[in-house]
Amino acid sequence: MNNGPNNQQPKPVNVKRDRGISPLWILPMLALVLAGWLVFKAVNEAGERIKIHFNDAAGLVAGRTTIRYQGLEVGIVRDVNLSNDLKSIYVEADIYPEAVQILRSGTRFWLVKPKASITGISGLDALVSGNYIALQPGEGKFTNEFDALDSQPADTPVGEGLKIQLRAPNLGSINIGSQVLYKKIPVGEVYNHSLDQDNKQVIIDVLIKPQYADLVTNKSRFWNVSGMSANIGFNGVDVQFESLSAMISGAIAFDSPDKGLPIEPDHLFRLYPDLNTAGRGIAITIDLPENSNISASGAPIVYRSLQIGQISDIRLDKERGTIVAHAAIEPMMSDLLTTGSKMLLEEAELSLNGVKNIGNLLRGNFLTLIPGPGETSRQFIAINQDELQEQQPGVASFALYADDSYGIKRGTKLKHRGLEVGRVKSVKLDGNTVRFDVIVRPEYTKLIRSGSRFYLDGGIEANLSSKGLDLSVPPADQLISQSISFTSSGSSKVLDQYPLYKSRQLATLAAEQAHGFTTVELFADELPPVDKGSPVLYRNMAVGEVHSYALSRDGVSIKIKIDNKYRHLITADTVFWNRSGVEIQAGLDGVHVKADPISTLIKGGIAFDEIQGVTNRLGNRYKLYDSYLEAKNFGLVVTMIAEDAKTIKVTTPIRYQGVSVGKVIETEPDFNTGKVIVKARLYPKYAEILAKTDSHFWIVTPQISITGAKDLDTLLSSYIAVTPGKGTYSQNFTLGSTRQVNSGLTVILESEKRNSVTEGTPLLYRDIQVGEVVKVSLGELADRVIIEAQVEKNFSHLVRKDSVFWNVSGIDVTIGLTGASVQSGTVDSLIRGGIAFATPEAQPLAPVAKSDSRFLLHDTAKPEWKNWRTAIPRH
Repeated sequence: MNNGPNNQQPKPVNVKRDRGISPLWILPMLALVLAGWLVFKAVNEAGERIKIHFNDAAGLVAGRTTIRYQGLEVGIVRDVNLSNDLKSIYVEADIYPEAVQILRSGTRFWLVKPKASITGISGLDALVSGNYIALQPGEGKFTNEFDALDSQPADTPVGEGLKIQLRAPNLGSINIGSQVLYKKIPVGEVYNHSLDQDNKQVIIDVLIKPQYADLVTNKSRFWNVSGMSANIGFNGVDVQFESLSAMISGAIAFDSPDKGLPIEPDHLFRLYPDLNTAGRGIAITIDLPENSNISASGAPIVYRSLQIGQISDIRLDKERGTIVAHAAIEPMMSDLLTTGSKMLLEEAELSLNGVKNIGNLLRGNFLTLIPGPGETSRQFIAINQDELQEQQPGVASFALYADDSYGIKRGTKLKHRGLEVGRVKSVKLDGNTVRFDVIVRPEYTKLIRSGSRFYLDGGIEANLSSKGLDLSVPPADQLISQSISFTSSGSSKVLDQYPLYKSRQLATLAAEQAHGFTTVELFADELPPVDKGSPVLYRNMAVGEVHSYALSRDGVSIKIKIDNKYRHLITADTVFWNRSGVEIQAGLDGVHVKADPISTLIKGGIAFDEIQGVTNRLGNRYKLYDSYLEAKNFGLVVTMIAEDAKTIKVTTPIRYQGVSVGKVIETEPDFNTGKVIVKARLYPKYAEILAKTDSHFWIVTPQISITGAKDLDTLLSSYIAVTPGKGTYSQNFTLGSTRQVNSGLTVILESEKRNSVTEGTPLLYRDIQVGEVVKVSLGELADRVIIEAQVEKNFSHLVRKDSVFWNVSGIDVTIGLTGASVQSGTVDSLIRGGIAFATPEAQPLAPVAKSDSRFLLHDTAKPEWKNWRTAIPRH
């Protein structure tokens, strides 16, 4: 062995054993703890497993069908199985721990499905979330096996609310689900019915919705409104039923009189067969007039032809001065019983025009309720038809006086042109004369004027004059029963009294004596063959005469006098013409000869009538035409201002869509303005439509360009076109040179020079025409050119406040060191010219430009303008 100094011996190693737990065991231990917690949670949340037997499995799905109590989920179906005897099925379900305490032997389960019927729809929540099992907790020992019901238990209310009971001798048409109505509004429903303890009467369980529970008081009365009722009488067959659902499935109605007290749940009421037997109604009293002929036993009270109550008793008041009727009104009509409501006494009326309330002759009169505003009231006064009319706002009441009654009685009709407008309400002596108090309905009071003449109208009238015998036979009812007619003239003031004339002739004579004359001035180029005293005719009837005539600066002035009783015939459309001699018309269809009356053949005459669309006067003077034919065909004269008359001449036609509607009759220069005044005649049947402020007239000339040609029919002679407007009446217009654009926006462009822009130059957006130039003029200071352009309505949204405009007319040639650049628009724009515009792509978009906004018209476009592709919504 070598133990030299370079030979070292190894040192001994001290090995120790680690007795601690390895960190690798922490993960398995945590997994074990988590698994234990999950098992504990699953067992704790599993609740109680129960078994429910059903007749069939329709609507049951394992893992999806839930079990609910009052809408709260308390369990879920885990499995659906067939019973061992194959006669039923059962489901195994888990009830959550918080609901285990409701599992008693008396607990009931049933399957809820959506169901619809004529009375309503139930189970809508099942329609959304699927069928579910509902339960109702019961009493008894704990159990986990149950038999499901086929449907919801009859004694289970359908929701929250007030539970009451109704007692009836029989069930009638009432069913579970039948509605309970208050003023025809569903406020509850029947949820169960059964026999009472003696098995002699039926107990009906009703649930009133919570929001309507306070409507039921200790004085409420319930009655059956199922099916329908029919009543046959003089008014016909009256068939009534509450509603379609009430007629088929039954219904119950109730009302609650004033001052009722609240009730406790399960309060018992009596169910009456109908409203009459219920003995219900709101008690009212009605003061009746003398001889009312109202029956004390059931005289009806009617509203809009429906009976809403009846008279139960009639007696004198305590002072024995007034007849008082006691009546009951249906509670649902209680809102009609106000201080402003009226009770109208309906009486029988017989005449040749018809029969009113004929049944009253046998059963007596009845009352009609006319509702009005005001506070609640239980006392009323019955009024007749005359008193009702007097109380209406706007009714006219006045008196007529005569020396005799002429057989006029209360109720005699007051007529105007054969229509009844009022009646006589009373006839009495007033000193040595007879006074007739008359009332006129509000809608006809405007017919009663200060100059009205009243006369008897009823007999056969004969008038013998130079024209012959004029015999007038009135209708049959007027031959038997007289009436009073009247004329309407004078101011709108209604006098307190008027005389009553015995006949129409006497009334006419009195009116003629009271009337004067109205003077009308005419003008003509020359005096027609008339003289002082020549008749003035209206439809061949003399209504005035020629008063005087004299020379004037523009011809002859003729003054005529019109009887004031005919002055209403002079209107804004009145046209006068010469009516002297014989009128002869010759044409291809023959010769027509019309002779005037002898009086005009001898003395001459002037006639007039209404002809619309004809120029009839200048200022306050009326134009006198040579004949009726000339007046009828003349039309309306309008004035148009044009820049020049190069293409216009007398007889130049005015057309609309190719149809001639007028023609030019005169052109004359206006040296003050440097323009031309064009006078034209619009034919009568078109004048009213075209004579509007915004009608547009323009000269149509041929338009020829490389893209096509328009209006070639004007190569030989131009014409004036018109577009009708919708403004007010006007006879003055501007004659344009271009058609009117369907303008939605007008823009004003400013440029240093006009270039090739003229009226009609198109306004382009992406080379599509969206408008055109309508006017080119110098600015007020002559330092710029003002170009007015109209953008069509469909494209007006394209013009924004920051839009830019440039001229695209002609060719733009730029020469530089690098060469020449030639830019041009479309071929059409080379010939016609054009203005283009674009809108920047900035977001958000600038607002839409307002009408008459001003923009600078650039000579050329910057390169980036043509590259803009801005999306512009219409709205």
